[in-house]
Amino acid sequence: MASNSSQPFFLQTDKKLEKKSSQKKHYQLLIVYCLLLISIGISSEPFAVLWEGMVRILTSPSNLLTDYIALGTFGSAFVNSGLLTLISVLIAQKEKIPINGPMIAALFTVSGCSFFGKNLYNSIPIIIGGIIYAKIVKKPFSQFIVVSLFGSALSPIISFFTFGLSFPLFFSLPLGCIVGVFIGLILPPLASHVLTFHQGFSLYNVGFTSGLIAMMFTGVLRMFGVKIEGKSLVSDEHHLKLLFFMLLLFFLMFITGFIMNHLSFKGIKEINRTSGKLITDFTFISGIGATMMNMAFMGFLLLLYTQLSHCTLNGPIIGAILSAVGFSAFGNHPLNSLPLLVSVFFTAQLSSVFDVDQTTVALAGIFGTGLAPIAGYYGLTFGLVAGFLHMSLVTNVSYLHGGLNLYNNGFSTGFVAAVMVPLLDNILQIRKVKQHARKRKS
Repeated sequence: MASNSSQPFFLQTDKKLEKKSSQKKHYQLLIVYCLLLISIGISSEPFAVLWEGMVRILTSPSNLLTDYIALGTFGSAFVNSGLLTLISVLIAQKEKIPINGPMIAALFTVSGCSFFGKNLYNSIPIIIGGIIYAKIVKKPFSQFIVVSLFGSALSPIISFFTFGLSFPLFFSLPLGCIVGVFIGLILPPLASHVLTFHQGFSLYNVGFTSGLIAMMFTGVLRMFGVKIEGKSLVSDEHHLKLLFFMLLLFFLMFITGFIMNHLSFKGIKEINRTSGKLITDFTFISGIGATMMNMAFMGFLLLLYTQLSHCTLNGPIIGAILSAVGFSAFGNHPLNSLPLLVSVFFTAQLSSVFDVDQTTVALAGIFGTGLAPIAGYYGLTFGLVAGFLHMSLVTNVSYLHGGLNLYNNGFSTGFVAAVMVPLLDNILQIRKVKQHARKRKS
């Protein structure tokens, strides 16, 4: 566990730091991952069934929790995730973005949330909005692509305006697209300022920003009598298949990282020494090989958490694991994440309201690792406190945005960090003053 001393921020942004050949291999690995998802989807069922599932996914309001495996089909959920992630990878490649921690986190979050809310229709307008914003401020889109990809957390707003208001399609379709473009326009400037709210101690910065935007949209819609309520549509029929897929994925991820790291564990210790506070890029600290091994370790840890909780794997849980694994290139590692998982697990056990095997509780534990920097920076005890507060808050803030923000847990972690960090800093400052006074007396 990292000490309380201040740590430098790590972010790899200089495109010249990486050789073109290495970047090409990194993109090839991501494309292979996307093709794996698509292949699993296509081979799972007949094309007619797959197509019907895709149509249901594309035409759903998609607010939380809408499991695309339950809404569509097993295969269509995988194809949706694979296609949307592939498009995101190709856009990043076109913009010549280096594959670094933030980009890996963004791409895996897109992939994960495409199992329960993001689809080919409701995500593209937000990216277009980001492109337009870049042109307005006369800067390259490469500076905003990560925020735009994370910003697809607000994809359900586009789907809700298109399919959830009972308007004729000729009116609701362009309305949804316009709203999506507008969201893409306002996200970049808001996300950069909101970072100061939680001081980098919530990894899901855009998730908190998205929660604020969704809260505004929800408030306006409710003011005009529109009912916006969260859903609870989850599957329970594909646990073993999903478990096998995740085990295989993380095994392949570990083996690939081990090979790329020259058959060594070099760099893992350096990753575990960091607090994870934004902005910490593990690819810059230890290289892509060690980063991939850390991602695999986190994947196995999160799978173990779900099995100990006896929860059934479904679209949202798989999506949450993939998202957290992505952030294992950008802040999460087993040492700073485990206290949050332990805290949420025992909080749910002690609660008279929650069952530890509930999907919402599993999501709270997995996404609660977004507060890992608190455990990494302030220590184990405060990491446990952060998990407790997150579990108590996360199920209540969902009403504020009506499920129109896919990163509900990111919204909650932002509030927890904003409350805890100033208090903890004050406590540390008081301790330092007392220690200094004792030294002077002695």
